[in-house]
Amino acid sequence: MSEEKTELKDIISFQVHRNIVNLYKKYFEITEDLLREHNLYKERIKKSSLDDTNTIDDLDYFTEERFNQTRKKILDAGNDAAREIDKTLEFVTITLKEQ
Repeated sequence: MSEEKTELKDIISFQVHRNIVNLYKKYFEITEDLLREHNLYKERIKKSSLDDTNTIDDLDYFTEERFNQTRKKILDAGNDAAREIDKTLEFVTITLKEQ
């Protein structure tokens, strides 16, 4: 019976981890969309502006570096959540009701 409980806990842990990974993959997609849109708007401004394009680049806040920092924060948050769930599951015994 103890082996069944461990197996069930492993299945739940796997599913939770999978959902967390899917969640931060969605955040990555959203962040990539934001970067793409940001770059499109920046190019539109450069094309329509008579001002120096260096000024536009200087004002650019969503750089590739900033994008990578954001990705890292998303990944760190997902990994932290998974670790916390694993710690919590260590203290839990899970059983199924049979009907």
